[in-house]
Amino acid sequence: MSFLLRMSGVIVGRSELETRDADRRIASGVFRPGLGYDLVEPVFSLYDDAHDADALARYRKARDALRLQLTAASGTPVNVRELHIRRDAGAAAVAGSLVLQVESDDPSLWTESANL
Repeated sequence: MSFLLRMSGVIVGRSELETRDADRRIASGVFRPGLGYDLVEPVFSLYDDAHDADALARYRKARDALRLQLTAASGTPVNVRELHIRRDAGAAAVAGSLVLQVESDDPSLWTESANL
């Protein structure tokens, strides 16, 4: 199932959220930027550079001001507690690849059909 990330109706990007840990309520997946990604990229780069509590607080304040909305492909909103877009540092990562990670208690993210 595909998920869209939007800011004021502009598509920031999409992800399948291929990796899901229902016990921890964390889902992540390859993030494919849309036209609106350039508008939010500076905020998410703050996350990569946040090495202390103050920097992390500044990042969260800036991110929350974006008023991002995650929706399923059907348009149904998905409630999230945390949302990050970060560079993939894994060994198999393609240079410059991005990952969307969300923390959510929204049941629609954890249903069996969402894991297909």
